[in-house]
Amino acid sequence: MKKRRIIYLIVTILFIFLTIHILHRTDLTNNVLLSKSIQIILILFLIRISIGCTLYIRNQYEKKKYSYSIIMNLGLLLFMIVNILRQINLLIINWNVLNIIDIYNNTLRSFSYFAMLTLPCIIILSIYAIITNIFLIMKEGFSPRRLLGIVLGFFALFGVCGSQTQYYIISKLLLGTEHQFIKYALDICINATISYLYTLIIATLYCNVRAANHIPAYDKDFIIILGSKINEDGTLTPLLKGRVDKAIAFGKAQYESTKKKIIYIPSGGKGSDEVTSEANAIEKYLLENGIKKDQIIIEDKSTSTKENMKFSKEKIDKVNKDARISFSTTNYHVFRSGVIASNEGIDCEGMGSKTKWYFYTNALIREFIANLMQEKKSHIILLILINISLLLLIFIGKYYNFLFIN
Repeated sequence: MKKRRIIYLIVTILFIFLTIHILHRTDLTNNVLLSKSIQIILILFLIRISIGCTLYIRNQYEKKKYSYSIIMNLGLLLFMIVNILRQINLLIINWNVLNIIDIYNNTLRSFSYFAMLTLPCIIILSIYAIITNIFLIMKEGFSPRRLLGIVLGFFALFGVCGSQTQYYIISKLLLGTEHQFIKYALDICINATISYLYTLIIATLYCNVRAANHIPAYDKDFIIILGSKINEDGTLTPLLKGRVDKAIAFGKAQYESTKKKIIYIPSGGKGSDEVTSEANAIEKYLLENGIKKDQIIIEDKSTSTKENMKFSKEKIDKVNKDARISFSTTNYHVFRSGVIASNEGIDCEGMGSKTKWYFYTNALIREFIANLMQEKKSHIILLILINISLLLLIFIGKYYNFLFIN
């Protein structure tokens, strides 16, 4: 961690030194040269922020492994990279005619550019979410939760089409100079909000896929198997069976690699409509698949992922407080389970079992919503700060006649 702080400090010092050097070598009376210098400094500033985000993400992955702050910083990093490339392109294209007004307007329009650039991806994802959730209902039966992907898919498509329709209507209604200014401000703020949500969607998808495909190191003492609903006869559903099979496969691979045996913690209580606890059902399956009784410790009181982690850790601490822990769940659930474990102060690595392709999208949407709800205060505060900053820039630009509104 100290090494990264030193790196970021060096990057910051270099940025300050280069900024001073560029301004010192620039003829401030030459508008084109001054504009080039400002544009280069802006690019360097964006690179500095990108490096900071990268170092923070790497630190979080090593320290916590699972954190919603990773998603927020990854989204910011994605936005920064796109804008660095755009600013470099604008600098090259306008090399001989660049002026401060162009830089000011291009900076404000960066959110609009990003929103339009990612628009096709969002449309494709929305259509895919609708199709996969229709398959989910056809294959697995109807439930209100399985409408989530369809509702959000149509909502996203309506938002895309609706925003364009709204923009067209506003353009026709607000024709005066002052009205054009209001339209410009609304357009910038709406696209800033859309861009923020788009970066979160992409970052959430990346973090979940990365977590699902992660293979923990073969040095674990315990593996927690997160329970889920069982069949009416007490047998495991395909989803839960996948979690247990993944845990068994990891335990065998670890033993073959290091000769170190692992202890399994089946975790899950008994629901009101279940004949036995999920933990007991998992234990029975483990025994049937060659796992010895002395390698199993049952946790059969939990009713949520948070309790799965908390109660299992209490069982583990009675055996070894310094134990190295892993957990097994379904692929779409690994990242959020890891976040919950981190919030409980549990250092662990997760692994994910595969699920049906049409089920995965619906589950990822739920994970995205869970992220928004978990960090809603942070998201709201950031959006407010972003939009207030943009409005201030717009008003300053209007006052000094920097804005180019068409």
